[in-house]
Amino acid sequence: MQRALLASLVALAASACAYRPDPTELVKIVDSPTDVRACTRLGEVSPVTPTLGTHTQVNIAFGVTLGRSTFGRATDDMLAATVALGGTHLYLQKVSDDWSLVRPIAYRCGPGVIRQETVIRTKG
Repeated sequence: MQRALLASLVALAASACAYRPDPTELVKIVDSPTDVRACTRLGEVSPVTPTLGTHTQVNIAFGVTLGRSTFGRATDDMLAATVALGGTHLYLQKVSDDWSLVRPIAYRCGPGVIRQETVIRTKG
């Protein structure tokens, strides 16, 4: 009986240390308008942003250095702004033919979505 109780307490303690993702990790990044067609548009979270840029070096623990693009830092800011608006999806709208420029727009998809449909009427 004591072993079963001890095992239960150990399992309970281990579950208390469960991983909790950062809110920005829950935002889905999409690049197709069909992915957000049934979602609520919350607004642009940044001006039109270049996807190509210079790489800078970021120092990480233990002296390891990794490259970090300007777009990578901008994406972190876009994700944070999407979360601040209550968004679930970040739509990167293509502005240039080669994807070198994108317009980041936050959307909320799922429960609580307000569908914005356009009704087109014909004369007749």
